[in-house]
Amino acid sequence: MSALQEETWLFDLGNSRAKAARLVHREPAEVFALDWESEDFAASLRSGLQRWPQPQRVWVAAVASPARVRQVHEVLASIGAGRIDWVRTPRRAGGITNSYAKPERLGIDRFLAMLATHARAAGACVVAGCGTALTLDAVDAVGTHAEGMIALSPARMLQALQAGTAIADANPEAFTAGADDDTAKGLQAGCWASAGALVEWFAARAHARLGAARVWLHGGWAVQLADWLARDGCRVEVLDHAVLRGLAVWAASADLESMARDR
Repeated sequence: MSALQEETWLFDLGNSRAKAARLVHREPAEVFALDWESEDFAASLRSGLQRWPQPQRVWVAAVASPARVRQVHEVLASIGAGRIDWVRTPRRAGGITNSYAKPERLGIDRFLAMLATHARAAGACVVAGCGTALTLDAVDAVGTHAEGMIALSPARMLQALQAGTAIADANPEAFTAGADDDTAKGLQAGCWASAGALVEWFAARAHARLGAARVWLHGGWAVQLADWLARDGCRVEVLDHAVLRGLAVWAASADLESMARDR
């Protein structure tokens, strides 16, 4: 039985949350997510997974801490999961070529997001992840990673300002989202506009170097960042579950390559 036919699970172990999905028709299905800090994380994960058929294969992409990854490993072992592939960033896979001198230094989440986006984009593209960090990657029309940058996400910018200034001491409402307070509005606008301006600048740079390059956003704050960019007329696409979708592309391409070798 090929990986495209057997029961396969996909895991995206990020910095803030763990996501799980079944691989159905080469797409992630029945996606659910758990915050690492949620009460009884392991029990909740086990309960969610026990609703699904027993897997023959599991694909896991992890950027979370070793302690958090270990929790997932223990849950998978307890339910008797089949073959588990803990994927690492390669030089190339699924049509993407990693240009890092040391390929493993490129975050697996960024690589998989590029993989998912390249599978949908016609031509060059910019892939922006807005979660714990703001990541920016440019991919040319043939799938080569052309450039990448990492910055603070708007949420982390706000946290840095809260920790590194006395603003909150003078104004307790300053860091309350949605507060009807001029300082709060200024902080929100400054951080979100900073992130949006960086995306716009990076997209313009990619356009000049690679030709027309559509911008794709993913991550927990992607929708909010897309709204900010839309105010200035910057058109973007939001790709949900980008890391899981990249895993699905990789799983399918690996299986097809295996079948080709077996012929």
